[in-house]
Amino acid sequence: MQTSMQALEKTQVTIGFMPLLDSAPIIWAWHRGFFKQFGLEVTLAKEVSWASLRDRLAYGALDAAQCLAPMILAANLGADQVGVPFVSALTLSENWAAISISSQLAQQLDIDYQHSTPRDTAQALQQLVQQGQTLKLAHVFQFSLHHYLLREWLSLADLDDTSIEFCTVPPAQMVDHLQTGRIDGFCVGEPWNTAAVSSGIGQVVTNAQAIWPHGADKVLGVTQAWAQRNPNTHRVLVAALLKAQYELATQTHYAELFKILEQLNILELPESWLNAALDGFSAGNPARFLTGLNARPKPADYAWVSLQIIRWQQWQQPINLASLSQESCDMACFDEAYALLSHQEKLPEPLSQSSLQKHTIDIRQAISYLISKGWTHEAAEKILM
Repeated sequence: MQTSMQALEKTQVTIGFMPLLDSAPIIWAWHRGFFKQFGLEVTLAKEVSWASLRDRLAYGALDAAQCLAPMILAANLGADQVGVPFVSALTLSENWAAISISSQLAQQLDIDYQHSTPRDTAQALQQLVQQGQTLKLAHVFQFSLHHYLLREWLSLADLDDTSIEFCTVPPAQMVDHLQTGRIDGFCVGEPWNTAAVSSGIGQVVTNAQAIWPHGADKVLGVTQAWAQRNPNTHRVLVAALLKAQYELATQTHYAELFKILEQLNILELPESWLNAALDGFSAGNPARFLTGLNARPKPADYAWVSLQIIRWQQWQQPINLASLSQESCDMACFDEAYALLSHQEKLPEPLSQSSLQKHTIDIRQAISYLISKGWTHEAAEKILM
């Protein structure tokens, strides 16, 4: 494992991101000069949608990007119809999302979020469905944790595609779409749930952590070809972001962070709203920046997402679940970046042998999961290799 700087294959790097709070490690590393400390000249590129970000990463306009974890899998399967394989060596955030509906609808259904389970709130929607009303709910991308969280939530009340219309809306446009009535609700990350609640437009009905705790949400993505061509550059890129994650986790830099987000026109929202999002005021799910070994890619997260892609018929051919999950995670790059940073600074967690052990996927558990969702044993075995 390398612990010293090696010649960088590329020093001019463009990183794409979406205007969300969990893009903060990228912004902070740039602001604090951490990229430069590792020999990189980084240009930041604010993207308008996850689809355009994916395409620009796939075709080389971006060197790296804040990605949705399911985008990595969809790319590696070819399910995204682009077919350029991606890989991630760093988890930027876990599941911060929440599900919100319009304040008018929440009042009509008399939903008490503080004292309701996800099943309770999903069943409340049945009142409208039974009256023949179709609900329009938005997620941020078809291959996103938000899409699967919405579907899992609705399935608790046996609500299906015939009564629910799904649509894709960029995160920053969610609140506007809710206000104008173009959608009835959404699943999105912060600060947009807090923005909806604080402006009186929406009401959180389900904390996504109650549906799937701690799953990888946003990750640093690069193409597999880029990672193979630029291993040293990739390593220091991850090391710089790890350093930024450590600083942000102390919660002593938020005022400065918010100022930078405003100056760069990334999130032009009141500071009180951003603080509320980080405190979990509206969603009951405080946004926390991952640090150290918690940011190491976990094949189990990718396995769960793979099962959602299968379950919701986004991919219908046999897959090798273990291989797909492993090839989506560049754990070796993370370990080398962590060791590089440890060589320069004292980090709180050592890279122990137990933290480096190879993760395995239990196919029997995956088959059991699909069976629990209504699949036959034969059908589950046929699609999972």
